Amino acid sequence: MTKKICIGMLPGTLLIISAIFSTLNAQTIQATVSVQAERVQPEYQDILTELSRKIEDYINNFEWTGENESILIESGLTFIIETVTDRGAEKIFSGQFAINSPSKENYVDKSIQFPYQPDQFFTHQSGLFDPLLGLVDYYIYMVIGGELDTYFLKGGTIYYEKAKNIANEGLVSSYSRGWRDRLDQVNLITGGDHAPLREAKFYYYEGLFFIEKRQNAQKAPQYSTKVVDLLEKVHERRPNSSALKRFLDYHHQEMCKLFTYDETRENLFKMMRIDNRHRETYEDCETAAPATQ
Repeated sequence: MTKKICIGMLPGTLLIISAIFSTLNAQTIQATVSVQAERVQPEYQDILTELSRKIEDYINNFEWTGENESILIESGLTFIIETVTDRGAEKIFSGQFAINSPSKENYVDKSIQFPYQPDQFFTHQSGLFDPLLGLVDYYIYMVIGGELDTYFLKGGTIYYEKAKNIANEGLVSSYSRGWRDRLDQVNLITGGDHAPLREAKFYYYEGLFFIEKRQNAQKAPQYSTKVVDLLEKVHERRPNSSALKRFLDYHHQEMCKLFTYDETRENLFKMMRIDNRHRETYEDCETAAPATQ
């Protein structure tokens, strides 16, 4: 995906101009699906032969959003099948799942479980909860929510709500394994304690734009300070937040760019406190500020 360029002002201004540079496409998601089933018997591997293609068609031939169609999100989904259980006429596949996205809204799920038969028909219109398609839908909406938060301030809200609704359905279904954790996961991201993190993602990419594309030494520090202040709020409320940890794990090295035009190293000192695990990275960041204060 070609990353958006979004030109905006900090709170208090009236104008936000957004320009999206991306290949126009009817679907929001372009997915590549992999099914790894080497751990199960060949007869079960045969059943899964067409599963990756069917899921790709299910995802790529559907318009997941009614708007923002010009934002194409490339994503990879991996199913790792570890065990198969016969439950009457059904074969229940269990294992792990992973999904990634351009802005590193990546998830790993170690508790997937779903029935599947080779002649199973995949549709978005059934109205009934399907353990496999529910899992796919949930994580696609989680990825869309996270990506749109980087384009627009809290732009992913309605997609996180869709994911939450699916998790609630899964929790009361006959295949409830893992759905409590998935519900807790989306509730954590959308809860009040993590609202500043969602805002920080938007300002983070705005700040990089003013540094990488505009080389604007006046505006860039406003965004770096805004991002650090928001991350600090999350850290104060939830110092052990898995969502904050995930964001910093994937962005701490690139974060140095955000401080390129800072006139002091105060933001870097704050990041050392917020993200002590990557302290050395921040210590080595080069900025316009002198090495010591």
